[in-house]
Amino acid sequence: MAVPSAPSTPPVMAHLTPDQQAWLRHSESLWRKAHELARLHPDHDPSDLYHALRCLELTPAERLRAGLQRGRLRAYAR
Repeated sequence: MAVPSAPSTPPVMAHLTPDQQAWLRHSESLWRKAHELARLHPDHDPSDLYHALRCLELTPAERLRAGLQRGRLRAYAR
């Protein structure tokens, strides 16, 4: 039985550190999941779904902090 090999690094990622490569691979997997969800729910935008998936990785305190910072940046959000 053949043993699966480790994924090779595409040339475009060769200049990235291993941590950056891992982040990029994870990000790409979230984008694939977001597009899959958007196919099932056409009224949703893949970029909104990607953002939601990213936010689910944050702690509640991190999500609150980010939301409060975004609210402060908008002059019209009162």
